Amino acid sequence: MQTILVPTDFSKAADNALKMAKYIALKTKATIHLANFYSIPMSDYSYPEISMPGDLLGEVRDAAKIEIEKLTLELQAEGYSVTSTVSMGMATDEIIELAIKMNPDLIVIGTTGATGLVNKLIGSNAEHVMENVKQPIILVPQECNCGQLKKIVYLAELKEDDTPVLSVLFDFADLMEAKSLKLLNINTGFFFQPIDENLMTILDDKFGLKKIQLDTVDGADIVEGIDHYLEKHKVDLVVMSTHKKSLLERIFVRSNTDKMALYTKVPLLVYHKD
Repeated sequence: MQTILVPTDFSKAADNALKMAKYIALKTKATIHLANFYSIPMSDYSYPEISMPGDLLGEVRDAAKIEIEKLTLELQAEGYSVTSTVSMGMATDEIIELAIKMNPDLIVIGTTGATGLVNKLIGSNAEHVMENVKQPIILVPQECNCGQLKKIVYLAELKEDDTPVLSVLFDFADLMEAKSLKLLNINTGFFFQPIDENLMTILDDKFGLKKIQLDTVDGADIVEGIDHYLEKHKVDLVVMSTHKKSLLERIFVRSNTDKMALYTKVPLLVYHKD
């Protein structure tokens, strides 16, 4: 891993994402690339006689550059390799453009909690980002106590086409020196499908059974199953893949998201796969 892209607006949520990025960078010796995107101040068209000062945009830009430079110096003093981008534009579009241009190995984004994660990230904006970049993305909740990545869980209804993602994930877990990486299958009765012997043979041939740690949890639905598991187990990172779109939809299209631990406490790593 060479580069980790960390968009920041200097908020608490962004700071928590940076904490996660620092941990990963420490393990991989990757460069942290800080990115801040500021928007053009808009006049209030309901009251055309009121306009924004002409130099406000310059002040916003200068303030962003000062904050980025301050943060860069702090990270460099801690021993990290740091580069940065300060640019005008809408954050979602700019993240995509920068990711295409830079091709970072990982993008780490802070989220502001249940509502913020669903509406701003797992909603149309995040879906737009994930569909237009090929890099994995870690969504870091503002309230999670992010420290180390020792216990990782891969959430999927395991199929043979999971092996490309698992190959990358096992390598990542090794870099993080994770103590455990479990493959979690949720038994909802309707959706549950036991892993067949042929798939276990494929996984054994590919990775070795020592790495294949299976876990199952019961729940009325996917969301309840995840919550039950996270209540009983200390998990540092949940991993999913966008090629499991139906599974993502069953999790995130849910009204009582404020009660879901995955939104508020546990970082989510999403691998982008076609």
